[in-house]
Amino acid sequence: MKEAKVIYDKDFEIGEVDKRLFGSFVEHLGRCLYGGIYEPGHETADKNGFRQDVKDMIRELGVTGIRYPGGNFVSGYNWKDGVGPREERPCRKDLAWNVTETNEVGTNEFAALLKEMNVDMMMAVNLGTGTPREAGELVEYCNVPGGTYWSDKRREHGVEEPHDFKLWCLGNEMDGEWQICMHTAEEYARLCKETAKIVKWMDPSVETVACGSCTNEQGHKPFGVWDQAVLEECYDYIDYLSLHRYFNYNPQKQLAYKMSETEADIPFIFKDLQNYLDTITGICDHVKGKRHSDKSVNISFDEWGVITDTGAIPGCVSQEYGYASFKEIDAVIYGGILCTFFNNADRVKIACQSLLVNEGGMITTDPGGRAIRQTTFYPFQDAARYARGKALRASAVLPVKETEHHGYQKSVVTACTYDEESGEISVFVVNCDMEDDVSLTLELRSFGELFSAGWRELYDDDPYAKNTFEDEFHIVPQDKNLPDPVNGKVSVTLKKHSWNVLRFGSR
Repeated sequence: MKEAKVIYDKDFEIGEVDKRLFGSFVEHLGRCLYGGIYEPGHETADKNGFRQDVKDMIRELGVTGIRYPGGNFVSGYNWKDGVGPREERPCRKDLAWNVTETNEVGTNEFAALLKEMNVDMMMAVNLGTGTPREAGELVEYCNVPGGTYWSDKRREHGVEEPHDFKLWCLGNEMDGEWQICMHTAEEYARLCKETAKIVKWMDPSVETVACGSCTNEQGHKPFGVWDQAVLEECYDYIDYLSLHRYFNYNPQKQLAYKMSETEADIPFIFKDLQNYLDTITGICDHVKGKRHSDKSVNISFDEWGVITDTGAIPGCVSQEYGYASFKEIDAVIYGGILCTFFNNADRVKIACQSLLVNEGGMITTDPGGRAIRQTTFYPFQDAARYARGKALRASAVLPVKETEHHGYQKSVVTACTYDEESGEISVFVVNCDMEDDVSLTLELRSFGELFSAGWRELYDDDPYAKNTFEDEFHIVPQDKNLPDPVNGKVSVTLKKHSWNVLRFGSR
């Protein structure tokens, strides 16, 4: 059996785990919104048409924020079509996904839903076909209390108090050929700067997110160069740089760029993500240094996920959507991605899993029927529930696995958080080896006397097993016996392709 040795010390701090790491993403795409979250004819639908069973699962997940309304959709979206009386709203051709947008759900309806669930809105503005002025008018509509044209329009529309959205995305994937009105780096940089100025002049309390690279895949030529140009122009006017990445290990499922990775390359996913973050934070700090600035631009990783067989194909491609049918191994990958974010908690402050419901979703709905939890639901829920306080840096000796295209890569990914106030320690561990169990020796230094608080393991003998409407609880975490540490040390066996949460308390 392979061995892993990991040491965590409470003084080896990386940074505070921001609650906004547990965000998700809702776009007008497939059955994510219409026929997913919003289904007026469903037996559980509330007075606004939103499914109560889905709302309950979103609460159960622990989602803290949702990015809305896109995504590729937002680059052709006129927000004014989605406000005012529903019966007066126009139907429009959605060029992003080649469907008709009815505008039944818009800003006010979605904002009311999030307010009910105590979830923050991360609002995106259209910088494809849209203008800085239109973005400023949307901020006026949403955040100004009253006394101006658009704030008074909101009140006419039945929303007396401002929404007060604090986080604004300035466009979406503007470096992608598939984007409606994509830009060169220089074009977007100027547009982003002027939009950020108007947005912050309209409401000085908000934070802005500029479009960084929408992927680091080898075929994406703007990667890095784009980020440098945007930061050089916009550094003083933005707070975060956005990154996106969807990981894929099925060469039969191709999207924008050709890939050849297989499941044998899964251990490389987390190294690839770390390389991505190192490159972009390095560019951020390079520009910071050039400007002699005291301000750090951090990362909003506001689209991330694993591609499934039903994955949306960008570029005005109409398709029939089933739902994301995630495997057990996909949940393991989700866990490793979350661990990587925690291990970069000093720079990654916002993250949005994509998408929340049906297409890429952690929740799946049957039209007119039940909602179920995908395998990926559980590592996200565990992370949102147990990752508190400071992320800690590991000193580790980890096993490696030979991949098909990327040499030998570490097959165990770990992260640790420590909440000093409660004394709780949570160690998150992924074994992504498809064949071998791993013996883990964990040493927790300087925490004093510790006791076990629980072990959650997500595992199935079959890494391709799924949750279905016929067997919705096939893949669920199991509670296991975790021995109390002796002199700060504890040993456990990590099953092959498994997600684990080891929790401890201090006396």
